[in-house]
Amino acid sequence: MYSLFPCYKPTTNIVIDTANTTRILGETPFKFNNYVTKLLYPTPKVGWRPNAVILVPLTSYHYGLLASPVIHFPINAPLIFTNKDYLLQENFDEIIRLSPTGKNVPAQVLIVGPISTVIEVQLLNSGLSVTRITGNDPIIAATEAMEFRYSIPSASMEGNKNLMIVSAENFKEAIPAAYFSAHMGVPILFTYKNKLPEATKQKLIKYNDKNVFIIGSELIISNEVLNEIKDIVKGYVDRIDGNTPYDVAVNFSKYYSDEGMFGWNINEKNGWAFCFGNPDNWVYNLSSCIFAHIGKHSPLLYVEGAKIPRVTNDYILTLKPPQKEPPKPPFMHGYILGNYYQIPEEMQFYIEQLITV
Repeated sequence: MYSLFPCYKPTTNIVIDTANTTRILGETPFKFNNYVTKLLYPTPKVGWRPNAVILVPLTSYHYGLLASPVIHFPINAPLIFTNKDYLLQENFDEIIRLSPTGKNVPAQVLIVGPISTVIEVQLLNSGLSVTRITGNDPIIAATEAMEFRYSIPSASMEGNKNLMIVSAENFKEAIPAAYFSAHMGVPILFTYKNKLPEATKQKLIKYNDKNVFIIGSELIISNEVLNEIKDIVKGYVDRIDGNTPYDVAVNFSKYYSDEGMFGWNINEKNGWAFCFGNPDNWVYNLSSCIFAHIGKHSPLLYVEGAKIPRVTNDYILTLKPPQKEPPKPPFMHGYILGNYYQIPEEMQFYIEQLITV
């Protein structure tokens, strides 16, 4: 349902982290998700303690993706994936450990998508405040998450002037958008390849002064849809594309538009950090989009098993700072998203060599 890979537990003296890479592990998507939140929010005493958590179902990629703009400040809320009908004890324990403040938000737990009322009651009985910010239909839920984001304006100008359109049918080219959304609070709406959904269209009409950025190639979102959006929107409209999902991720990391100050604009040699994910494993990649919100503010790049795509390899080489004697910053870092089936240790070691200054 959420991964094409079994869990792999090395039996040898395996290296989990290296000097310049951190591997995020988890036997299940839930354990992985908890690993992420524990790493970024190690104790409720940190100054960036979350104000809320966003509870999303593990039924499809849409819900975590559409919820990603809600992560950004002033809300400051990690995604927590759950089964839609019941909350595992480990999920519940992690929500309690995170101890969201409820500051700047209507509730400590924000529910997105088709999550059972049984879970809602369990959380309420524990003393947490809970509210549902979207319904079940993912296309409409994206528009509802957008309105919720606008009701608590993003702390960044970029989140208030721009929005992104991604595929409702193909997650590989869509998920890099979640990282920039978590980084800046930019809302995300869905489209089909050859048809703009009515709910999406109505939001574009309502907010036609926004700049709109389509994330994905013409193979995923047609030019007919792009042109329809251009006919609706008074703001700037552009596409971030590529021949493959690997290209799209790299091109997004490179992209910058003066219109709305949109894009990562990572094009200079410096101490950049990236998340490295397998494009087939959407839930791990979405769980990790919060690395773009706090910490090293890292966009997503894709790798494929034991092989790094040339476009990813060459891009990193253009960013790698020159070596200095004696060695001193800037240095680079990589987060390796998943177990050793998803991203083998050989790939991690290659990335370590690739980014080491």
